[in-house]
Amino acid sequence: PTLFGSAACMSPCFQPGTIAATAAAGAANALRDKSIYIDNGGDVDDVKVPWFDPADHVTSEHWWNPGYFWLDTQLQPGIDAVRFAFDMMGVDYTYHRVPGARHNERAWAWRIDKPLMHLYGR
Repeated sequence: PTLFGSAACMSPCFQPGTIAATAAAGAANALRDKSIYIDNGGDVDDVKVPWFDPADHVTSEHWWNPGYFWLDTQLQPGIDAVRFAFDMMGVDYTYHRVPGARHNERAWAWRIDKPLMHLYGR
């Protein structure tokens, strides 16, 4: 937090150590004036990530970009824990969840405008 004023986390993997550091005493003061954006996809209610998307395999450079259908759903508990810590500490952040979105560069490219506008927009 002392080096950067902003952070964009696309499909983040918050590990227990990160969650503990986020909830630690003093972290709230370091994060309160920062611009934080968190974004992920995954299964949401009745909207599931399809196990295969042919569009993930259409270019010669990226013929194998599976966009792991299960990964963002598996990462959700860590994201929820960090959001809870932020809420308890009064840290301001933006959270965007995309039901059914895959975990790969193609999925992030579809929504890259959101974190960029959060970080640099007016």
